[in-house]
Amino acid sequence: MINAVIGNIVSLNDDKVIIRCGYVEYSLFVSSQTLASLSNLTNKHDVRIVTVLQHREDSMTLFGFIDEKERDVFLQLQTVPGIAAKGALKILSGISLSNLIINLDEGNIKALSKIPGIGAKTAQRLVLTLRGKLVLEDESSDEIIAKSKVNSPYHDLVNALFDMGYDRASCERVVKKIVTEFSEELLKLSLKDREQFIFKHALKALN
Repeated sequence: MINAVIGNIVSLNDDKVIIRCGYVEYSLFVSSQTLASLSNLTNKHDVRIVTVLQHREDSMTLFGFIDEKERDVFLQLQTVPGIAAKGALKILSGISLSNLIINLDEGNIKALSKIPGIGAKTAQRLVLTLRGKLVLEDESSDEIIAKSKVNSPYHDLVNALFDMGYDRASCERVVKKIVTEFSEELLKLSLKDREQFIFKHALKALN
């Protein structure tokens, strides 16, 4: 894996950065947020860009990020059904990391739907998969724990299973698996019916 490239920026345009490292020039796909940050640098020499290399049978694509946090969110976004690498990068170009995390944690479907290329269904999938999982780097560990407990949509459900005598880690793992496996079905249900659906399937899985 190429963790990062360090070199001199040759050009910045649209969604790509060309960076020269020694006698090699790399072409990286980047978000508009990273592009703006790199454009604002007064010194474009010895610039470090963290990366993700996507290797397929017919191509290799290198994605670049201004920091590890943006890269982590890029990878997390791809755990959402229907969102691939280019889609994840498009989301990062359409909203700041802080606003993305806030809207996810608040379950703000309307705001997320305004991201270019993201409709209501994809916004619902984003909330369903990532709500309470992404945190800002400047939050303390205590704030992260408290925030996760408040915003996790199925925290009470996991607690209910735990109170019945099941192992908490197993409960969290099973609930997460059900949410991912039945994402399409869950999107069609109300919150109450969704919780009942997950609870019923979780009991079967835990017994």
